[in-house]
Amino acid sequence: MGKRPNRSKRRVFRRGLCLVMAISVILLWLTGYMETLFYHPTPGTMTPPPNFRNVESITFFSEDGTKLHGWFIPAQNQASPSEAATILHVHGNAGNIESHIWFTEYLPQADFNLFIFDYRGYGQSEGSARSRKPLIDDTNAALEALLARQDIDHSRIGMYGQSLGGAIGLNVMAQRPEIKAAVLESSFASWREVAASAVGGDPPNILGRGLARLLIKDSHKPVYAISRIDMPILIFHGSNDSLVPISHGRRLADAGPMAELVEFEGGEHNSLRATHAELESLTIEFFYKHLQGKRLENAEP
Repeated sequence: MGKRPNRSKRRVFRRGLCLVMAISVILLWLTGYMETLFYHPTPGTMTPPPNFRNVESITFFSEDGTKLHGWFIPAQNQASPSEAATILHVHGNAGNIESHIWFTEYLPQADFNLFIFDYRGYGQSEGSARSRKPLIDDTNAALEALLARQDIDHSRIGMYGQSLGGAIGLNVMAQRPEIKAAVLESSFASWREVAASAVGGDPPNILGRGLARLLIKDSHKPVYAISRIDMPILIFHGSNDSLVPISHGRRLADAGPMAELVEFEGGEHNSLRATHAELESLTIEFFYKHLQGKRLENAEP
């Protein structure tokens, strides 16, 4: 018979392994490495969309000097941008403005100015997306770029935030009364809890919650931000959203003093506009009511 492994050596090995794992978790938490997994940018040079007239390619700078890029698309049926309300599109995660313009491309034809921009590391914007605070700063800078324009009405600025963009945008809106109304699509209530859902389902299991609590910080929590916003907010969420469960949309709506939730039966994360055509008319009517004051006669819903 062979010799049995030395029990004391096995105990030392197990303790050493546990220590290494614990140190690894602490380092991941302290360095914020796990949060970088939230972001999936596609960098590259892009051509402004050809289906709009008078698109401007805009360069502006974030608080730390990072050079950012976006497109300003004027309302297509107005003589001047000053005659229309302006929507700041804070986009979702993967890709860049070239892919995310799809979510709001109907708004300029409905007589809204549209400004869509890329966070750092996305599209033509410089830098890299590693944590939420710089992306919040980038969105503040995009709002400042709008407020620096003399050809728009600064009293009629709204926001459209999709997924990650809703989480980022709510933190800006909570600080900036210049944004008078917002539409959120498929957004999440908590960074930690959406990570837990990804690991452990909805509601997250013990393992999912435990890993998320260990590895993901929950500062700038969207559900806290929306609780401080006394402006009208319309929330869209699909009941079959597997990336951000609909429980997040419900929590946001419950927390917002002036928030309303529209649940789309069978809707998924990135395709609500394609599967539920009423999303466009609901968005247009909401922004007309809270920004335009009335439906414009020559607008096309």
